[in-house]
Amino acid sequence: MLAASYDLHRFERRRVTALVGSYGSGKTELVLGLAAAARQSDKPTLIADLDVLKPYFRSREAGQRLAALGVTMLAPEGALANADLPIIPHQVRSAIGREDLQVFLDVGGDPVGARVLGSLSDVLGRASCDLFLVVNRYRPFSDTFERALEQARFIANAAQLPITGVISNTHLLDETTADDIDYGLDVARPLATALGVAVRLLGVPASLLPHFAKRDDLPPLVAIHRQMLPEFLGGVVCTPGGTA
Repeated sequence: MLAASYDLHRFERRRVTALVGSYGSGKTELVLGLAAAARQSDKPTLIADLDVLKPYFRSREAGQRLAALGVTMLAPEGALANADLPIIPHQVRSAIGREDLQVFLDVGGDPVGARVLGSLSDVLGRASCDLFLVVNRYRPFSDTFERALEQARFIANAAQLPITGVISNTHLLDETTADDIDYGLDVARPLATALGVAVRLLGVPASLLPHFAKRDDLPPLVAIHRQMLPEFLGGVVCTPGGTA
C-alpha cells in the first residue's frame, strides 16, 4: 500500500492541503503518502494533480493504486492524461468547495508551477486551506537560507496564497543519510521563522526512522517510502508492491 506515516497523529492540517516547492523537492511522493494516510479517517479523500508543467513523474501515474485504497485521483483523462498542456480538470473547483472531502493538491515546481493555484485562489481563499512549502536543500534555489526565502516569496506570490508551513524534505534519493536530513533542517528552520510559520513535517526515508524516532527536538516525522521511479527517456513506474 502507499504510505508515508510514522507520527502523523501529531500533524495537524486543514481540509485542503496544497504542496508547493522547487522541482525535485519531493512534493509528489509526499502527496501520495499523506493522502493515503489521511484516507484512514472517515472522510473521503481526493488528490488533484495540478502539475501542468511536465508530462511525467506526476501523481496521476499512481491513480490505480490509490483507487485500491479508496483515494480518488482527479487529473486529465484519456488522450490528455500525458499531454504537456496546462489542463486543469473542471471538477477541481467543486472538489475544493466540498466540506465532506479531504483534498490534496499536487502542484508543479517553482513559481511557474504555483501559478495554477493563483487561478484557483478565489475558491481556495474561501476554503480551509494549507499551503505547505516543501524544501529540499539539494535543489537549486534552496541551498541557502537567502535563496530559499527568495524562492518561497516568489512561489507565494505566484500562488496568491500565504505559505502556512514548511516541510523539510532534504534528500538524495537512495543515497540520503542522517546528516543530509539535519543539513536540510539547518535551512528549513530559519526559513520557517522568517515566513512566520513552523516546520510542520520532517521527511525521513523509512530506513532512517530508527535514528530520528529517538529524538525529541523534531517536528512530526513522515516516513518516505519511495513509490515512483523514473524510466529511461522519461515516464515513471510505480515500485513493485509499494508496501510500507
